[in-house]
Amino acid sequence: MTVATGLLMALLLAQAAVPAAAGPATEPVKPAKAEKPKKICVEEAQMGSHFKTRICATPEEWERRRERDAAVLQRGANTPTK
Repeated sequence: MTVATGLLMALLLAQAAVPAAAGPATEPVKPAKAEKPKKICVEEAQMGSHFKTRICATPEEWERRRERDAAVLQRGANTPTK
């Protein structure tokens, strides 16, 4: 019985040493990082100063700024003068 017990122990140890191939690796899936929008930087001269101010914004923010500035100019153009 000692030989049978030894063989049984060897089989159990061999089985425990081999990982079970149940399926694909179960590593957690990391969500993809959202890319930061690329910013465009422009240096603008400030009235009354020799220093320039650096302004950085995304293309969407620049478009909103252009639309806002155009609306202000349009309002000023439609204002009657005395």
